[in-house]
Amino acid sequence: MVHKNWPRPFQYFRDVRTFLLTISVVVTVGIAVIYLFRYHAVNELLIQTVRHEAESFAQLIVLTRHWNAEYGGVYVEKRPGVTSNPYLKELGIDPDIRTADGRILTMRNPAIMTREISQLARRDNMAEFHMVSLKSLNPENRPDDFEKRSLERFERGERDIWQIERSGEKPIFRYILPLVTEESCLPCHGKQGYRIGDIRGGVSVIIPAAGLMSRMSTNRNNIIIDAVITIGVLLAILYLFAWKLVVRLEDVQERLKHLAVTDELTELKNRRYIMEQVEREYQRAVRTGTPLSLVLIDIDHFKKVNDTFGHAFGDAVLKAVARDMRESLRTYDLLGRIGGEEFLIASPGSTLEEAAALAERIKEKIREKTIANKDHSISVTVSAGVTSLSGQDMQADSMLARVDDALYQAKQGGRDRVVTA
Repeated sequence: MVHKNWPRPFQYFRDVRTFLLTISVVVTVGIAVIYLFRYHAVNELLIQTVRHEAESFAQLIVLTRHWNAEYGGVYVEKRPGVTSNPYLKELGIDPDIRTADGRILTMRNPAIMTREISQLARRDNMAEFHMVSLKSLNPENRPDDFEKRSLERFERGERDIWQIERSGEKPIFRYILPLVTEESCLPCHGKQGYRIGDIRGGVSVIIPAAGLMSRMSTNRNNIIIDAVITIGVLLAILYLFAWKLVVRLEDVQERLKHLAVTDELTELKNRRYIMEQVEREYQRAVRTGTPLSLVLIDIDHFKKVNDTFGHAFGDAVLKAVARDMRESLRTYDLLGRIGGEEFLIASPGSTLEEAAALAERIKEKIREKTIANKDHSISVTVSAGVTSLSGQDMQADSMLARVDDALYQAKQGGRDRVVTA
């Protein structure tokens, strides 16, 4: 019977454990790499979304400035709270004019227009933006460290620059777009030495990034959860299949062990196994001083049965005899088929008389049994030799030789009998 108990997980299968460990590492690393790539891809998408938003703000400001510059600046009425741009005077430009009806108009060039629009956006909690330049006349337009590095990189040909940083407790997304000198810029900036095509500054945009950081954090947490679940499910499936494989391997191993020690026809122990057990029982009996008896049984005229009724019926006879012998033994008696029609019984703890009585019971039981199939019906007899361990036995082989002689005497004496030696 194949052993059906579940094995302790992978205890005996080192190669399976090594394989599982290797596959687990490969699966874990592979899934982690996939989800890491997904994490960076989603984060990049989120960042690019905010970047495009900032770029749109900056491009709108550049377009608005260009519109203003194309007109050489625009004039607004100088009402209470509206001041003239003092930096235009430094460039030799009078920002104020008086109309025929006595009103005063003051120029709003691109720079001051940008600053005032930014103030409105800041007031409404929208994106903040301002102009920066390495040659700024207005101190408010002087660059900070990030803006200064960006302006220097624009000189080397970079298109735009962004970064995420924390301003106090709130994260912000910073973006800066270069301002290229055009012909319409020269009336104001030509005096600073700028020529058409020069980088004269940049539009710096600041967008609150709390929402972006929150989405990135959510993305990270979701990716981790998804990765853990995916790895867990895949490893569980892998271990389930491996477990089933181990169970099947153990069943096969048990089956192979069973076949290695079992006679296929009679389901008794085979010659190799029973001989090993006889040697083991001999050593134990010698060590403990307990009795040990052997019974060697042979089916009488079995060749004639095969020749007369065929080998298939002969096999049925062998199975029936084996079954009768097995039913006559104690649980700790050992029984095996050692030849064509020969069977050996090792009976630990039995004296010669007890073993002889056992052989007689088996002989009588077999003789009284009718073995039949749809075509034939016969009874068979057996002969038996019996011996017990004696002080002269220096090895198990001497007992085996003696029981074989006893069987020979039983057959020579007319068969269907038990002879002790």
